This record gives sequence, structure tokens and C-alpha cells, in this order.
Amino acid sequence: MNIESAGARLKKIRLEKNLTLEDVQKKTKIHLNVLRAVEGDSLTDLSPIYLKSFIKIYCNFLGVDPKEYTGAAPDAQKPALNATIGRDIGARVEKKQVLKEATVKLGALKPPANLKKIIIGLIGALLVIFLAVNLVKFISSRSHRPPVRAKVLIPNPPAPVVSRPETVKSVKAKAAVKKAVPVAVKANTQKDIAQGFVLGVFARDKSWISAKVDGKVVFFGELQRGRSEIWSAKDKIELSIGDAGAVELQVNDQRFVKLGRRGQSLKNIIINKEGLKFSR
Repeated sequence: MNIESAGARLKKIRLEKNLTLEDVQKKTKIHLNVLRAVEGDSLTDLSPIYLKSFIKIYCNFLGVDPKEYTGAAPDAQKPALNATIGRDIGARVEKKQVLKEATVKLGALKPPANLKKIIIGLIGALLVIFLAVNLVKFISSRSHRPPVRAKVLIPNPPAPVVSRPETVKSVKAKAAVKKAVPVAVKANTQKDIAQGFVLGVFARDKSWISAKVDGKVVFFGELQRGRSEIWSAKDKIELSIGDAGAVELQVNDQRFVKLGRRGQSLKNIIINKEGLKFSR
């Protein structure tokens, strides 16, 4: 039997058994490229020893006598070695095919001969345009630049003292603070004082206030700057202040200007006819 025609017969037997090359590859461990080459009788550059080994493995898998295709007895002692060699050769065949296809593609992508000249020309044109634009900008900036004048150093005169409107307002506000509480308290009738006492609260600055008159809450919130509140009580007034330095008190005709420092909170201040009592 001629070796060159063995591949076609093996392919025919495989197809009659409804087997694919992938099925053969899984069982024999021979690379797919080698199996295709064996069936196509295209392994002409392969050593006859390797070629016969592949055909023997393929014949044993298909259940046919290798003698009819190789003219020699099958070597059953070297199937693993032959399968390994088959995989290596298949990988080489696949590598050659990939390199060949890549060479063909690179050849198709070969740039034209005058591409280098075109690129150099474009770079030169861009460089010329860049230099021209910068030269125009430089000339334009030189032509519009004002002449440099000598600087004369003059000592700065002392800044005049100017009274700000805010300062005037603050002075007026302070004056209003000193007068507002007594006026508010005097506005109450002598009847309220006779029945108990009158408390006037004035805010030099905003402060949180809580006031309870004879056990009833009459104020709970923030008293804004410049505002005042007046309450009359028969027994007592319980007062809490968030900022002691921002509030003034007046009980009847007795005035309390400095209750504490700024930011200090005072709680449970007891106020009656006798005056103020701070609860500890």
C-alpha cells in the first residue's frame, strides 16, 4: 500500500464511523494539525519514522490493521512517546501557519514608498506655521507695549482717621441700652409694683432666655439684640440665660448690669421682691 494514499483511506473510515477530528484528537492526543496533514497526505517534510508512528496510532484507534497503511507492524510500546511527538509537531505546524498568515497580512499593510516623504513634509509645514504664529505674536506684543517710565518714590501720607457709620451706630445702640430698661420698667403702673414686683430684661446682644412667672412659662427662646421683655409677678420669676454678659436685668428700680461674663450661661435665677438669687 502506498503511504501517500493512506491518509485518504483513513479519513474515509473515520467518516464512516461518524467521528470528527476532535474526537480522534481527544483519544489519541495527536495534534489536530497533524491529523489534518495525515488525512491530506501533506506531511512530506516529516521523517518517515514519525509519519509511520502517527499512522499506527490513528489506525489502532480506528480499529484497522496498521500494516495495510504503513507496511510495518505496530509498535505498541511507544504510544505515549508518539503522542507527545505528535503534539509537538502539531504545534510547530500551527506556528508555521500562523507566521505565514501574519507575513501575508503585514505584506498587505505595507505603506506606500512615498509615505515617509509625506510625513516629513507635514512635520516641516507644521513647524513653519508654529514659528510664524509665534513671530507675529511677539511683534504684536512689542508694538502695543507702553513706554517704561521712571518711577518716582513718594512717601505715603498718613491715612486719615475716618469714623465709620457702624461705629456711630454702635455708640447710639449702647446709649439706647443704658436707657431702655429703666424706661420700660417705669412704663408699668404702680399697681403692678404694689401687688408684687416688675422684671425688665434687655438684650445688649442676642441671647437665649427662659422665663417662668409664678410657675407659668411666659418666654422660651432667643431674645434678639436691642429687644426687651417686661413681666410682673406676685411671688417669683424663675429665669435662665444663655449668655450672661449680653443681658441686663431690672427689678422694680434696682438695676443689674453685670450678671456674668460673655458666653456664660446662668440657670435657675430666682427673682422676687428682695432681688436676685442664683441657685447652685
